[in-house]
Amino acid sequence: NGETIVLDSLIHKGPVLVNFWALWCEPCKLEMRTLQSLYIKYKDRNFSILAINQDNQKSVSKVSSFIASQKYSFYVATDPNGEVAQQFNVHNIPYGLLFDRNGKVVYKALGYKPGDEKKLEEALEKIFSVKNE
Repeated sequence: NGETIVLDSLIHKGPVLVNFWALWCEPCKLEMRTLQSLYIKYKDRNFSILAINQDNQKSVSKVSSFIASQKYSFYVATDPNGEVAQQFNVHNIPYGLLFDRNGKVVYKALGYKPGDEKKLEEALEKIFSVKNE
């Protein structure tokens, strides 16, 4: 929607999953469904998701309608030139990085197969248990 998203400000609030994905990537779209469920479950604990789309200039216009049709409510950004992906050294998607509140990467995920979200949820629970001590 034209809004600028600053990763540091999200991290300051709580854990953030940065997830790189594309419309042409079927495993990415499967994973997005599970991410929405995790987001709903943990958003009240200040968990954020920043899904960064990797479609090119030709297909990036379809991203908004896809997100709306799936009713995803986490942050979505587009990176049609791959500049953000390059900064994060992303070579394959889906690719996810979970940052704790200190900005430390505490979990990485390359690729997606059903069930992988359980590992992400375990990493989240670990962050929340440390926070509550």
